[in-house]
Amino acid sequence: MAENGICKLKKMLHYNSYESLSIAAAHFFTVACQRSVAAHDQFTVALSGGNTPKRLYELLATPEFGSNINWKKVFVFFSDERYVPHTDAESNFNMASKALLQHIPIPKKNIFAIPVSSTPAKDALAYEAAVKQITGNAKFAFDLVLLGMGADGHTASLFPGNEILQEKRRVVKEVFVKEKNMYRISFTLPLLNRAKQILLLVSGDGKKEILKKVFAKRKTTKPFPVQLLKGDITWMVSQASA
Repeated sequence: MAENGICKLKKMLHYNSYESLSIAAAHFFTVACQRSVAAHDQFTVALSGGNTPKRLYELLATPEFGSNINWKKVFVFFSDERYVPHTDAESNFNMASKALLQHIPIPKKNIFAIPVSSTPAKDALAYEAAVKQITGNAKFAFDLVLLGMGADGHTASLFPGNEILQEKRRVVKEVFVKEKNMYRISFTLPLLNRAKQILLLVSGDGKKEILKKVFAKRKTTKPFPVQLLKGDITWMVSQASA
């Protein structure tokens, strides 16, 4: 296991179903928001894409959860994005917008989608500037970052063996993912590892083997990207994946 690997942490919560995992995540999100607003009058969160968080977003849009969130104090970013138009079915912003953002009273100026209108390199720089501008601090830490894990151990758009894993200076970077034959824009480890809290959701039958490897106690010289995360990290895992 990598010396600074996430797997030294014991905060793994198991759930019997995808629905129960999503409900627990919605409670987690709501409490994190309330505490952050009480502490410093805002809640900065980076959403994730993929299939797993969709139900969480739908729940947050319901009165049961949404009415307990002061959306005017919430600032929404994205931890990564596929380099496709925001109208594309593969777009993380598109999914989050349809499941959540279109249904809540959040000011449009509080939503920061990753731009995909120029080139991956230019848009990554633009989003990095946006993160620093809204926070006013290059060493800014998000109150909460939502992440998932792929069957290959990737998180955000940090894939095994990709050079973006070595990035030390940039907090947002373009990345070409050979496995998907496409460009993406992603938060880098320096920004992810400054988060005050990370909530990592894992669901699906295809994740069992990678979870075993990620939490194995043996050391490795080639850790999975998800093992390079540090800080206050909570894993929520559905029974199908456990």
